[in-house]
Formats: sequence, structure tokens, C-alpha cells
Amino acid sequence: MADIPHTISSRLLVCPVTKNCLAEAYLQSLLSKSRNVRPLHLKDYIRLSPSRRRNTVFVIDQCGLEVPFSECLKQLNEICLNPRFLVLDYEKSREEVVRLLVIGAHGYISHADAPRALVRAILFVAAGHLWVSPEALQDFLSQVGCVLRKDERARQSTTMREGEILELVRRRLSNREIADLLQIRVSTVKFHLSNILSKLQANSRHELTSPYARRLWETSSTRES
Repeated sequence: MADIPHTISSRLLVCPVTKNCLAEAYLQSLLSKSRNVRPLHLKDYIRLSPSRRRNTVFVIDQCGLEVPFSECLKQLNEICLNPRFLVLDYEKSREEVVRLLVIGAHGYISHADAPRALVRAILFVAAGHLWVSPEALQDFLSQVGCVLRKDERARQSTTMREGEILELVRRRLSNREIADLLQIRVSTVKFHLSNILSKLQANSRHELTSPYARRLWETSSTRES
């Protein structure tokens, strides 16, 4: 890993998300050794004012997580502005790490590496970087490039109505909600969505709503306008 960027000027709020109190106590003990971070229980974090709940790093112990990882990120995004997510788990394959990044994580660290590198990883992702192996990062960038190329092809071939529906899908509206908003039939929404999936070479709505796919679409659209 590269050197830690020196951009953290004050104690960083770090909130462990774990399956039980013993796992949380273990993480708290690792975090308490650093003067750069301020560990906080999730229940105490929620009591903070919205203005203080921002730029927080959540250390998510995926071992035994009771809700799907994507749902966990969704819930944390709702309570924090500009959160960063560092996943802690047993040893993962490169493909599994890339999948975490696609869903919205900003880094991964194994349980074995946590005692010596957890705080370093936290500061790294807090500074806007990804904490993963160079090989996983390269695979992830390749996937991002593939998504960008698909979006470019789609913009060249999608109709105005398909573009509207794609944007609403990425805002996580249901087919019924899209139909009501655009005043069209649900069957019409499904027809356009089928065309969108084909043009984007996507397999499901989930691929259309992945955080990085959405950001790439928005960034590219901004450049063209």
C-alpha cells in the first residue's frame, strides 16, 4: 500500500458495525490505540446531530452480518453524509473483494491483518482512496471501464423515454412508481426496461443501480452537457 495521505487534520469518527458486543469490543481496543481516530458505538453515533454525522468511516465486520451487505450500506448512507466503508472479514478472493467495491465499499482488510493495519486502512479510505490489493484494484478499474463503455454505447442508442426510465431506475423507483410518475402503463415501463438492459448488456436492475455505474453515468452526462 502507498503512504497514508496527510489530509486528516482532526480525530476521525470511526464506527464499528459488528454482529455482537465481543467483536465490537475487540475493534474498539484496536482503535483506542490511535490518537487519530475516535471510536464510537453505533447507538451513540445515531444520537449525534446530523451535522456531526458526516465523513465517518464505518468498519463493517462482515462475518455474521445479519442483513445483506448492500442493505447495510443503504442504511448507513441514510444516517451519514459522505460515509466511507471498510470491510473486515476472513480472507477473501480477489473476485470477492472486487464485488465489495462494486457494491459500494471503499476497502477490505482481513481479520489477520487487522491488528497491524486497521488504523492505517481507516485513514487511507478516509482520505478518499481504496484499501485493496493492487491486483483487486486493477480488476475493479477494468470493470469500471467496461461499465463506462456500456453507458457510452447506451447513450448513443437509447431514446429519450429510455433515458428517463433509466434515471428513475437508478433512483431505485419501482416499475409502478415509474409508471405513475411518467403517466404510462407498467407494461410500457417493463418494455423500455427490457430494451435498456439489452443495450447496456446488463443482466438485472441491480447492475443498473450499482453506485459506481450510476456515478459514471452522471459524470459522463455532465461532461457532455
